[in-house]
Amino acid sequence: MAVSVPDRPGRMGWELRELVKLTAGVALTAAAVRFVWRRYALPQAKSVQPPPAAKKQEKAAGAEDSIAIYFGSQSGTAEGFAHEIEQEAAEKGLGTAVIDLEDFDPEEFAKHKVVILVVATYGEGDPTDNAVEFFKWLKDEAEEELMQGSKFCVMGLGNRQYVNFNSCGKMADEHLERIGGERIYELGVGDDDQNIEEDFEQWKENGLWPALLKACGKEGADASQEHQQQTAESVVASLQLRAEVQEDAKKLPVDPLVQVGGADILGKWYFQSHLAAVVSERELRQVADATAGKTTKHLDIDVKSIPAIDWRTADNLEVLPRNPTETVDWFAERLGVAGDLEHSIGFVRAKGVERPVKKPFPTPCTVRDALTLYCDLCQAPGRQFLKKLAAFVSSEEERKVVADLAEDRHTYQWLTGEGVRLTFRELLELFCPSLQIDISAFLQLCPRQKSRPYTIASSSREDKTKIGVCVSVVVETFAPLSQVVTELAGKGYRPVAAEACLQRLGEAASAPRSFRGVCSSMLCCDVAVGDRLWVVSRPSTFRLPRRTTIPIVMVGAGTGVAPFRAFAREFRAEQGIRKKTTLFFGCTKSDQDFLYKDEFQEALDSEPKALGELVTAFSREQAEKVYVQHRLRERAADVAALVKEGGYVYVCGALAMGAAIREELASALGSADHVTRLVTEGRFVE
Repeated sequence: MAVSVPDRPGRMGWELRELVKLTAGVALTAAAVRFVWRRYALPQAKSVQPPPAAKKQEKAAGAEDSIAIYFGSQSGTAEGFAHEIEQEAAEKGLGTAVIDLEDFDPEEFAKHKVVILVVATYGEGDPTDNAVEFFKWLKDEAEEELMQGSKFCVMGLGNRQYVNFNSCGKMADEHLERIGGERIYELGVGDDDQNIEEDFEQWKENGLWPALLKACGKEGADASQEHQQQTAESVVASLQLRAEVQEDAKKLPVDPLVQVGGADILGKWYFQSHLAAVVSERELRQVADATAGKTTKHLDIDVKSIPAIDWRTADNLEVLPRNPTETVDWFAERLGVAGDLEHSIGFVRAKGVERPVKKPFPTPCTVRDALTLYCDLCQAPGRQFLKKLAAFVSSEEERKVVADLAEDRHTYQWLTGEGVRLTFRELLELFCPSLQIDISAFLQLCPRQKSRPYTIASSSREDKTKIGVCVSVVVETFAPLSQVVTELAGKGYRPVAAEACLQRLGEAASAPRSFRGVCSSMLCCDVAVGDRLWVVSRPSTFRLPRRTTIPIVMVGAGTGVAPFRAFAREFRAEQGIRKKTTLFFGCTKSDQDFLYKDEFQEALDSEPKALGELVTAFSREQAEKVYVQHRLRERAADVAALVKEGGYVYVCGALAMGAAIREELASALGSADHVTRLVTEGRFVE
């Protein structure tokens, strides 16, 4: 699975060289590069509207009917929601500007008449990387009455399994009121543990638009009023770039105002990522069956030649997945580029666009890489994309069904959510057989591929040049397509191509559909030694205390043991100076999926010991299932004693397991308040 390497201006050296060309050969430093980006590239990247709207941020600062939409996003979800609000606002005749909190300016912020914040909470209650400076200003520097006369509302994104659920959304809501802002609509709280898209839609539906119309001086306007359905021509006219395909990359046109760096959160990730080789891979299960989805791999990735990757034990490694070859080939056929997959593609500005525009992903690259690396071709897209896609459906009958489906929030969430989870390909096969969209429009409209984070399972003290990850393939089973079509009919939808699609599938149409995680399948089943992956390292909350006399309690199940394998290697590199280290580990059977079994035994047997104690829970080796929380209950007095000595507790695994561990720990310590105190002190980490 070799990865082709495009002429990729994603490193700072390449960016510098391009900027030098634009600035008459001046030798810019890294700081100057950022200055030029912020001055020339960022302003127009805030909106997906045509070029005339490029100055909307200036309008937002002074016009009563304009709305500034700021987002704090780590993986792109909050950014996507911000753009959904922007698009729906445009349909209701409201002017907007979508602004990355990384580009937040206190003076400009205070000028806005109406502000919406869409902010995610990252890790244990922290702001996202692009929102750190904003929250520092909001909490510590913003003066009272600064926002007097401004109106605001906040949508927060988080996960209820964490103690500091939606803390950033709540903090923004509280402090914006403190500094004089008028709250015009209730705080929204999206829960990624359930259905964050549904939470967002419900928040909008419950009264967002009447509140915004009133705040913008349009009280009494029809909040449900929408513009006429878009046409293919109007959608293409809104795009700022045009893709060019050539067999020879050297023949691609060069537009100096199409700049590197990425136009959004995911685009920036692509340009900041690094290509690293897999130097070893091994199966961790004693009994493995990749076909059945029972495989867990340990991969070591060589980063010694990438100084920008500065990592520590049990940090996170983000990996960019590759869409399966058969999926890419199918989409290429539908897009009319099946014969051009190995040709090169690049971007120039669309007709009429005069300002600089940032590339959505690194080019030149092959058409195959553009579809494989940068487009999410497996997961069904959101409703906003579907609305645009409907414009490219040539059959009027099909187009009406697609347009209706895009407006039917409940049916579409059922169709694409848990239980059904229609894939992108299945969606197009059922609803859009007459789709006619070219590669240029598709690449700009298609949802971007997201990286997947994995807790690093290796010690930087032991070997800084290699990063280890532990991955199990994700396999789920969903309803047969024939059942989905029947249930769709019950909801009033009869896709024109449904019968032909089912006939083409034959018996498979009545069989349960199997879903495989695109990244976990790639890492477990398709990656070989020598293959290279696009990766980025991120800090995690898993940090060992500096004092080596402090007790360490670790609880992990399945691949949740990854950070504790890293800790065990760290203990070994420290020559076993930590004497009180206990690992609770759970899996199904000791002779089937006991991950790192030999390594942990070696750590127990070494002299001095690298691991003080290993407590196991094999859930299927007795009549009643036994999990790590049950073992923790059995050892409650011992664990409580270690905590009272100042011990740290680390938990990694499924969210439900983490919640169960909290309950057992609260019982062992006497109350949930004790666990809360541990979290506050940084001594309970998950």
